[in-house]
Amino acid sequence: MIKLKDLYPNQASFIGIEEPVNEAKELNAAGIKSLAMLTDINNHTRARLALAQYVGDKRLIRAYQGIMYVEELLRDSNDTNKARLRLDKQLFYKAKKVFSNYDEIQGAF
Repeated sequence: MIKLKDLYPNQASFIGIEEPVNEAKELNAAGIKSLAMLTDINNHTRARLALAQYVGDKRLIRAYQGIMYVEELLRDSNDTNKARLRLDKQLFYKAKKVFSNYDEIQGAF
């Protein structure tokens, strides 16, 4: 009988070798301060867009830009609340994975 690890000898997970883990980055103090400043002036969507840019997720960047566009057209951010909350879950999950100082970032919001 052929074993699975014989079929895929180059796969590290099959031969017991773990792949290297990427170390988490730290968001610098200036970045955290800019996020805090944006939330202090009640520009929460812009702060989330900035965090998405720091994380580097292009889909979230486009989504927050779209929300900002809708908010600008409607002159109201209350109507985009549900969409923003759903995106926030993804954003903060990814930020927690990417940044080692996530607690400081969360404190800025």
